[in-house]
Amino acid sequence: MERDLRLDFFRGLALFCIFIDHVPGAWLGTFTIQITGLYDAAEVFIFISGYTAGLVYGRILDAEGPLIMTLRTYHRVWQLYVAHVFLFVMFMALVGNMTDATLNPIYVEEFRATDFLKEPGTAIVMALTLRFQPAFMDILPLYIVLLMMLPLFLIGVRGLKWLVLAASFALWLAVQVDKGIAIPTYPDPETKWFFNPFAWQLLFLIGAALGYSRVRGTDGALASKWLFAAAAVIAIGGFLIRINWTLHLFYDPIPSLFAKYFWLSLSKTNMSPFRLVNLLAVVLVVATLVPRQARFLAHRASWPLIVCGRHSLHIFCLGILLAAIGHWIINEFYGEFLLQTVVVVAGIAIMTAVAAFMDWFSGRRSERGRAVPQSSAAGGGS
Repeated sequence: MERDLRLDFFRGLALFCIFIDHVPGAWLGTFTIQITGLYDAAEVFIFISGYTAGLVYGRILDAEGPLIMTLRTYHRVWQLYVAHVFLFVMFMALVGNMTDATLNPIYVEEFRATDFLKEPGTAIVMALTLRFQPAFMDILPLYIVLLMMLPLFLIGVRGLKWLVLAASFALWLAVQVDKGIAIPTYPDPETKWFFNPFAWQLLFLIGAALGYSRVRGTDGALASKWLFAAAAVIAIGGFLIRINWTLHLFYDPIPSLFAKYFWLSLSKTNMSPFRLVNLLAVVLVVATLVPRQARFLAHRASWPLIVCGRHSLHIFCLGILLAAIGHWIINEFYGEFLLQTVVVVAGIAIMTAVAAFMDWFSGRRSERGRAVPQSSAAGGGS
């Protein structure tokens, strides 16, 4: 099956936006994915991750069976876990060096690393169990937990698709009713995971179900003019509300329409219905209007997004570290418009350069792998 560059493009866009959103105070953060509706880059990243997982592991399920699919999925879970632990160590070292270099304890507080310095042994154990989540370190634990759910979900979807999706919806609905359904964090058990996996699983698994439906050739079920029209209305409505709030942010006399009705109901932690429905509507509109062979995907301007989306795990981890460094630079040098712009552009350039190197290296490695059997065969015949 030919690679769908739309997935790489929009995943790369989400990675760039997550990086920008994590640079505190950067004016460009106002104009990331969040300006398009009642959601932000995190939802886009998790949905695409779910879709890609359904596509990849659904194909393995049909070709090699449940056992191999489960083993391959948990191998990927292990890779994510190792990446998270490595990122945690690097992040803590970075925060410690920032604090030592400036003699300013504010970074320890801002990045929620205080408990690591107070009780490093306990904090490390809690980090290994995904309960200790410093600033910026909450998306990978969510992804790990969601991917752990995938094998059982895909096996169920093969024969009981709507029943399994109904169970996922029921769990999400239970969280909307009882906010206590959550995973506690360290050090305060009263504080819960910022991304509640019991709520976010619905978005991820909807993506996985759609990805798997493409494997099975049943993805045309959503090709309805009426469904598209409804999705377009919701997408446009979400955009108009968000753009109104953004204009109000820059020019106070502009009224912030519907804010008192929507703002408190846009829980990111528990995946608010407004966020979920708006994002799914936009996904349907984009999937309908942007074909797989869209010309802009072949344009050189799209290449940085595509290459970063192709190496999403590595670039995500790099983006977290660059965001912390960017925060330090802006804070220490009192950065305003110009410095904020330089920090963001430099970060994106570094992410693109690293992804390009990885792309080149993986290409070289695959070429070398193809050459080895030929040389071996030649050697055997002499």
